[in-house]
Amino acid sequence: MGNLFEHLKTLFKYELFSNVKTLANLILAVYDNNRAEGLYKQALQAKRILPKTKLLGNKSSGTCLDVFSEVEIKFKTAKCMVEIKRFRDAIATLQSLSIKQRTPKVNMLLSRLCHNHGHERSAIGTYKEVLKDCPLAFEAIEGLLSLGTNGIELNTLILNTTLAPQCNDWLSYWIKAHAHIHNRKYSEAVQTLRWIETNTALANYHQLLVLIGECYYYNGEYENAYNYLKRAHDQYPYMKNGIQILAILIAKKKKVNELEKMIAPTSTFPYEYCSEMWFVMAQYLYITAKYDKAVYFVQKACFLNPKNAEALILKAEVLLHLKKHQEAIAHLRFAQQFAPYRYEVHKVLVDTYINMNRSREAQAQALKALKTIGETPRLLVLLCRAYLQDDATKPKVKPLLQKALNLNELYLPAIYLLAEIYRQENDVVSCVQLLKKHAILTQSCKLNVMLGDLLSNNKDHSAALEHYTTALNLDPTNRCAMTGLLAMGQPCTAGTSGSLSTSYLNSSLIDDCSDVADNHLETMENQQSMQNEVESESDIMWSDVEIDINQ
Repeated sequence: MGNLFEHLKTLFKYELFSNVKTLANLILAVYDNNRAEGLYKQALQAKRILPKTKLLGNKSSGTCLDVFSEVEIKFKTAKCMVEIKRFRDAIATLQSLSIKQRTPKVNMLLSRLCHNHGHERSAIGTYKEVLKDCPLAFEAIEGLLSLGTNGIELNTLILNTTLAPQCNDWLSYWIKAHAHIHNRKYSEAVQTLRWIETNTALANYHQLLVLIGECYYYNGEYENAYNYLKRAHDQYPYMKNGIQILAILIAKKKKVNELEKMIAPTSTFPYEYCSEMWFVMAQYLYITAKYDKAVYFVQKACFLNPKNAEALILKAEVLLHLKKHQEAIAHLRFAQQFAPYRYEVHKVLVDTYINMNRSREAQAQALKALKTIGETPRLLVLLCRAYLQDDATKPKVKPLLQKALNLNELYLPAIYLLAEIYRQENDVVSCVQLLKKHAILTQSCKLNVMLGDLLSNNKDHSAALEHYTTALNLDPTNRCAMTGLLAMGQPCTAGTSGSLSTSYLNSSLIDDCSDVADNHLETMENQQSMQNEVESESDIMWSDVEIDINQ
């Protein structure tokens, strides 16, 4: 008659769906009482009760076959507990084994469990036990680094391996780079990893390219991040690590076709249903404004990996579009618990509070980010955006922007925002000086467009023409420069010198992509493009600038 599953398939074949549901629930109930965990426990009890017997064929040798040792049974029991999310029970089961009984795979599983559930001292000890037997267990190496183990101390644990001919030119640098990553010194990590790329046989190793790309991304250098991750993906299209960040960067560039190719179905794709690929699908739906579908797919990503920071951030952004602010905040607060040093979490939280007109919370969140991560140009700009929401704190903005430019004089979002503040204050001289200085230092299309706008408004048409032309040389399709040229010589309307700061400050969609934004973005047909058709001339000329300022 066949087994239960065959009967279930027969019912489904004939579309007896209510019967399918009933039988499926019965099957689940049956197998709920016959879990692998329970069977392993029974095996363990039987092993303790039954005497060890010798195989008939081995009587003469006196050997005994122990098919499943106590260690093996407890290891498999713990893995079953992990699958059903009984992590404390899994830890207790593994810890019931004596230290001498624990094999490397037992210590590795115990290390991961202790690490992920707050038992850091125990995790350090078990990671070190793994390295005693397996010096090149990179997961154990990275685990120790993330828990604060000094790189020098770690090198002593694997000294014999680092001196091996195949490893001596790169392994110590690899450990050094990961130490920088876990200490959030991304610039130093990039330098070390690029040294490995240049001077060792790992030059085209796709995982090395992914690491460099991720470090650039975490450091806010999006164009460099895109270049490295794209190289890695071209080399290994089925990569799992780095695929989410690459999808984010492609979305920033509005390269919809490129993102669509990443989710094209294929029978050979090994990660089709992993958390990362659900995220990529959600990112594609998000940038094509299919928010209801996007939230479903990103929820799948979060379900498979509840600590997927990128997925939680994307879900919050989708929820903001759906006007579900409180739910967005809840997801970001959860992400903040295990990823407090991720700039993107803080940025979307600040954007959310700004959109809700809760300026005090926005300022508090930006200050918290500054305290947690440290003073970087993009965090100072983030704080400035929060301060601009309140008249009482607006005087603090210009000194902070000057501080950001002292840290990185080429940081475009700070330049754009400072120029707009000068413009609001009718300080045209300071605005022109600032933009001219940085137009010389960096080839930025939008800087030249802004200069052209200011000079055109002040009737300096020859200088404006020069900067509009420079902008078009950098980006021949730039519509702001084209509009400026078309408007040359025409009287300014009432809205020509209007401010862009309101829409910039209230938008929760605009990302900090100072590198990416100066590249030509592919046109994407959505609701925003429809709104652009009815914008005033001034809004059109400055709309691309808004995208770069809101960072």
